[in-house]
Amino acid sequence: MEIRILEKLDLILKLLKGEKIEDGYMDITGVSKYSSCSKSHIRNACREGKLKYNDSQGKHLFLRSNVESWLNNG
Repeated sequence: MEIRILEKLDLILKLLKGEKIEDGYMDITGVSKYSSCSKSHIRNACREGKLKYNDSQGKHLFLRSNVESWLNNG
């Protein structure tokens, strides 16, 4: 949870400075750390269509903006 707060503050600072915000990809481990959710919970959200992902590289990759949307909207 603490990581998300620091990252959000960093994003706010970048917005205030007018800097471009990068919307990078995370793997399921990164999403788990970022969201403090278990990997099985993340997989269930994917299966139910609640969390968008890209699997063109043979593994689930998640855009940070999609993860944020999922966390904010449930």
